[in-house]
Amino acid sequence: MRIHEYLEINENKKIRCLKCGYEFCDAEKNYKDFALKAEIPGKELGSRFIQPRTEDEPQFVVYHEFYCPGCTTMLEVDVLSPGEPPLWDIQIKI
Repeated sequence: MRIHEYLEINENKKIRCLKCGYEFCDAEKNYKDFALKAEIPGKELGSRFIQPRTEDEPQFVVYHEFYCPGCTTMLEVDVLSPGEPPLWDIQIKI
């Protein structure tokens, strides 16, 4: 069952990359916890990524890129506050 442009749930109920066949994890887990991840501080991306916490103390966001460990295909991009866990955007109940 296809769940994403590059991901599917295979016959073993694992999330798998459609490009290279890499198996990330059981279908009921967040694949992002098993992906390669690049974190780029928002301050390195420019001022449009600043989220003001107070007038005197800006809070920058972190840009997260998630890649398949088998073929390095980019799977997803999240913009989060520092310290937040990856979004769990695809939740499967089997």
